[in-house]
Amino acid sequence: MRNTFVFLTVFLALALPAAAQNTDIESLSGLQFNFGNPGARSLGMGGAFLGLADDASAAEANPAGLTILRKPEISLEGRNYLEEQLFTTSGTFPDLKRTAFVHYSRRAELTFGSFVYPVKNFTFGVYYHQPLKNEGAGRVVPERNQFTGAVTTDVPNFFLPKNGPAPVSSAECDQIRLRQNDPFACLEYTILPFISALAIQERTFGIAGAYKIGNFSLGATARYQRFNETAFTFRVTPTFDFDSISVQATSDIRNDNDRAKDKHDVTFAGGVKWAPGDKFSIGAVYKQGAKFTAPTFAANRNTGFEFMRVSNTTFHVPDVYGAGVSVRPIPVLTINADAVHVTYSNLVDNFVSINEDIRSIDKAYKASDVTEIHVGAEYFFAMKVPFALRAGWWRDPAHSIEYRGPLALPDAVAAAILYPKGAAQKHVSVGGGFAWPRFQIDAAYDTSKYYKVGSLSAVVRF
Repeated sequence: MRNTFVFLTVFLALALPAAAQNTDIESLSGLQFNFGNPGARSLGMGGAFLGLADDASAAEANPAGLTILRKPEISLEGRNYLEEQLFTTSGTFPDLKRTAFVHYSRRAELTFGSFVYPVKNFTFGVYYHQPLKNEGAGRVVPERNQFTGAVTTDVPNFFLPKNGPAPVSSAECDQIRLRQNDPFACLEYTILPFISALAIQERTFGIAGAYKIGNFSLGATARYQRFNETAFTFRVTPTFDFDSISVQATSDIRNDNDRAKDKHDVTFAGGVKWAPGDKFSIGAVYKQGAKFTAPTFAANRNTGFEFMRVSNTTFHVPDVYGAGVSVRPIPVLTINADAVHVTYSNLVDNFVSINEDIRSIDKAYKASDVTEIHVGAEYFFAMKVPFALRAGWWRDPAHSIEYRGPLALPDAVAAAILYPKGAAQKHVSVGGGFAWPRFQIDAAYDTSKYYKVGSLSAVVRF
């Protein structure tokens, strides 16, 4: 017997590497948050920059590094990306197929801009940063032969005995029915076909300051962050009749118990740097993650197809801790290494499922904190106009939100299908740039299996 049910599931990103919703809207699954440092120079070195932090992008990367700048400086960067977001599109649990849907920048946009001004042992800076912007859509529907209309690839399905406790194979399901002499002792379930889309953007406006004491520098940043999100899933029955729609969107809702968690928030970051000489420096940074209110709504037959507010969920961007070292063994070669710890578990803070059956399961969704490793190098060629060649590598461990609860209920198995364990990605980057006395231009490209980004940046010194 074939039985179909409504599922609602959370779909992350990142990202930002990275990801960050706390309710189950399919279009958010697999989003990449990117907590990498701004600037083509940093990107070309695999994002390893915390121990070096010696240009205007340090205002966001590690504000303590600003003290190395002794002249006013302006930095601008534009980025363009291509990302693949994975949906579970077919197969029988647990043997499932994941399909990549492509998101991309419509054009290269200004993603970072800063102005830095030194005053004696102090250095001050203001900057703009856009770490996240994503527009995309995906669908999970039966694929049909264009001539006969016959289904060639169906949506994901699974077989579950009555009262669980876990899914079984099709053959095992038949045996259970025969053994119990009950055609309803084990049922086949399918995921409802759906179309899901999103538009999401985060922008930061920061004020940074740093102070140098001997070989030590201390820096801090106050960041005003704005967040806009609209994500929805439109579901239909197997005969493509309307079934339900779910929406999550940011708003300016405030209340007495949860103030300043609307679509803008103020956060802080701090950094330190120790540079005992020209050949060695180390740095560390902490960045507080912002929180934004993103109410979730749903409409289905039970609501008379009218939207009802499910919850005022909070979108919590992960906190970031990082440390790095920079070594210059010879004057023309710099080698950097960073370790960056990202608390992706913040993504499931106060997690609320639209599905009541899932909502009743304690901590059904989880996300793992991870530590990224970044390494990179920069080599300067002695030319009339000095040219720098850069290369880097970094590993982004699996960190997407996944369902880890029991599988006794149909909706729980559906959540496990749509929120499976993710996979780590390994990034390789290359870059280069020319440096004049007062002007510098850099370009870089970072690539991994599902995420590729190109960057062009410029620095003007006065």
